[in-house]
Amino acid sequence: MNPYNKIAPYSEMSIERIEQEDFEAISRYYNTGDSNVLTPGQEKILDRMRTAHALLSKHPRKRVAMRKLRLRYPEISERQAMRDISFAMQLWNKYNPIDRDFLEQYFLDKILAEISDPTAPAVVTSKNLATLEKYLSNLPPEKIDPKLMEKNNIYIQFNVNNQKINVPEAVLKNLPADIRNQFLGSINNEITEDIAAQIMKS
Repeated sequence: MNPYNKIAPYSEMSIERIEQEDFEAISRYYNTGDSNVLTPGQEKILDRMRTAHALLSKHPRKRVAMRKLRLRYPEISERQAMRDISFAMQLWNKYNPIDRDFLEQYFLDKILAEISDPTAPAVVTSKNLATLEKYLSNLPPEKIDPKLMEKNNIYIQFNVNNQKINVPEAVLKNLPADIRNQFLGSINNEITEDIAAQIMKS
């Protein structure tokens, strides 16, 4: 038998198989609560996955979470850190679903803070503005309940990509005056995908 035809003992395929077996063992642990199903090595993996999940809760961007995970565990590679994050997302999506409202609010808070930053370059502000406009264009149409007006919940309507989008006045108040004026100036003007793309590329 030609020794060169043998599959390397730690080929990419075998590594992924071992990782999958470790993940399945950790999943069984969460199903049964029996810590005896885990090997010492799998307990270390679970510890990293718990850390990855905590990091994702604070830093939803996987690349940011990956870098912070490697700072906590400098002995692991970038590939291993991304695999730990991927498995953490799979596991806690099953046993503890991601709080999508939190992620959405995180996105809005972050982008509004960047838009409001007076020291940010004009190009960055324009890109963030285009991102926010695109996000608003993908929101489902809202039907405003007349009773909401009685509670002083006021909405401003925008025409974005041939859709009428209702934005709470409170959101607009968080924007700096010049940015808010850009939004208000778009009420009667159509904002197309092409225009948004041009701003993103500027």
